[in-house]
Amino acid sequence: MTKLHLTRRDMLLGGVGLVMAGCAPERPIPFSRPRPPWPKVKLRPSHTEPLVIAKPPPPPPQAATVPNVMTWIPRSHWAGASPIGPRLRPMGRINRITVHHEGWKTVHFDDHVRTAQRLEAIRKSHLQRLTAGDIGYHVIIDRAGRRWAGRDLEFQGAHVRGHNQNNAGVMVLGNFNRQQPTPKQYAALQEVLQNLMARFHVSARNIFTHRELGPTTCPGTTLQSHMLYLRQRGLG
Repeated sequence: MTKLHLTRRDMLLGGVGLVMAGCAPERPIPFSRPRPPWPKVKLRPSHTEPLVIAKPPPPPPQAATVPNVMTWIPRSHWAGASPIGPRLRPMGRINRITVHHEGWKTVHFDDHVRTAQRLEAIRKSHLQRLTAGDIGYHVIIDRAGRRWAGRDLEFQGAHVRGHNQNNAGVMVLGNFNRQQPTPKQYAALQEVLQNLMARFHVSARNIFTHRELGPTTCPGTTLQSHMLYLRQRGLG
């Protein structure tokens, strides 16, 4: 067997090579360290990627789920004329919100053009039948879940006879004695109500439907049932 003769210089150079190659001996890592905290939810393992255990992120603040009022489609995008100023009355502090349906013909379209035409027809009808200064509602929700700005919230609406002062009117487009709101309308209605409640500090007990304030079937049987459910949950 051939003997290896290593000089002191050879041994030093060999040690440097081990360190640069990442193979220098290290103290073994103990396995008695506590495990990381496991999330409470059950995670389903993936068949293609390794399972990574991590703390679930904290829930976002409630305000982040409330849409900004500026996301509504402005009145100028659908109304054919400006409001009639002498017919408008100041709203005062908003402390109630009332939910309506259109209650005319059933609505099955959800495109922007026909929705705008329908709102303009409602506005003209309110000017003639009610001698109103503008469309009677402050917010309208179409079949696609879009929010349309109606009458300015600075002015009383024309949506509940004898109860328009301090009362914001929200109308969901359709006839809900004959049809159902779409899932997008249900979701948008809840978000709009949360937005108005937060903005004007209105409690869930001051959210009404039209039939609860006057002799009418509005907002229809299906939407009335949904409103009872939402109020039981505190609109949350």
